[in-house]
Amino acid sequence: MTSVLIQVERWIMKKVGDLYECQQCHLLYHDEHWAKKCEEWCIKHRSCNLEITKHAVKDSKLSLSL
Repeated sequence: MTSVLIQVERWIMKKVGDLYECQQCHLLYHDEHWAKKCEEWCIKHRSCNLEITKHAVKDSKLSLSL
């Protein structure tokens, strides 16, 4: 699986295969929208938001150490 950095406005999304990664907490999302919202929240509050993270990929077999 390859990873690609994509600049979105002032954020740089990391695309891992067909998933998007929050560069702050490293959670993965199928939808770029949720990865961006997650990163915005993480930067502003230095925490995770359960309403956002519930949209994260829940596959425990995923690994970012590719």
